[in-house]
Amino acid sequence: MARGGVYFHSQFPFHDGSVGEKRFVVLNNPEKDEPYLVVKTTSNLRNRTYQRGCNPNTGVFFLPAGAETTFPKDTLIQLPEIYEFSSSEFLKGHLTEKVISYIGDLSSLTASQIVNCIRKLKDDIDQQYFAMITR
Repeated sequence: MARGGVYFHSQFPFHDGSVGEKRFVVLNNPEKDEPYLVVKTTSNLRNRTYQRGCNPNTGVFFLPAGAETTFPKDTLIQLPEIYEFSSSEFLKGHLTEKVISYIGDLSSLTASQIVNCIRKLKDDIDQQYFAMITR
């Protein structure tokens, strides 16, 4: 479980209190007692066009189908809406409850590009999260 890891959560807890299936990407390599910071993804582009990579005006990072083996469809990584999981929540969900499944890792280049994109969104991201992601 490290930056660039892609996972599927069958009971992802959304900020509005609802729960659903969702792929997510880990943004940081947490230090002791820090949470894992993750962002959700979607393949629902709503008939909009995006340039590959960082789209700071819309707060997304676009991966075309097949650009990464972890995303077979066109995918938006939704950056400003960050979720946190403690190490124990992550491990419990993965090993005990079996609601979190490992899919694979993004390339190191793509993971770095996502962090650079987050730097462009600094004003839209909690300062503490920003520091944990960009170090």
